Formats: sequence, structure tokens, C-alpha cells
Amino acid sequence: MDRLVSYVSAIHALSSPVAIVRQTQTAESWLDQGFEVRKETHTYCFDNGVIVRKTVEQDAFPSEAACAECWISYEVLGDSAAATAIVPARQSFASTCRESFWLSYHRA
Repeated sequence: MDRLVSYVSAIHALSSPVAIVRQTQTAESWLDQGFEVRKETHTYCFDNGVIVRKTVEQDAFPSEAACAECWISYEVLGDSAAATAIVPARQSFASTCRESFWLSYHRA
């Protein structure tokens, strides 16, 4: 079994047993109740053939929170043997703080 944290580590330019060989990015934005919402999708291809999609959606709603709410998800794409061996195959977070905590915890 391979761990998703290895791929997320590489995406964040941290040490990892896998390396990114190609990356694509798309972005879109729209208004929701008068506030801009921005969605970025990054697709990462790794040296072992695995493809991981990272999606980040964030609004421009004013917030006094130390760690503003946003939606971050990582999803392993495809059904190759390497892709199906990754656990979990999908992980979501409601803020960058939660993402950072998960990454720190699982890298330890």
C-alpha cells in the first residue's frame, strides 16, 4: 500500500519517495451572493504513473478567522494497480490549517 501523504508531500515540495513529472492547472471564478468564488484545479502526474487531482475552492467573503474556510480536496485518478494501492484515495479539508495538520501528523 502506498500512502496519499507521499503524493501530497511532493505537491507541497516536501521530501517524498515520488516526484512530479508533469502538472496542469485550470482556474475559474464566479460570483455567489455578491462575493467572488475562485476554484483552481491542479492535476499532477508522478514518476510512477499515478495521477492526483488537487482542487481548491475559496471565496472572498470577509472573515476574521485565523484560518479562513476554504475547500481543498485531493483525489487519486485512474484505476491502474499503482493508483488503486494508494490510501486513502480521496481526502478533503475545510481549511489550509486542517490540511497542514493532516500533512504534519501523517508525515511524522
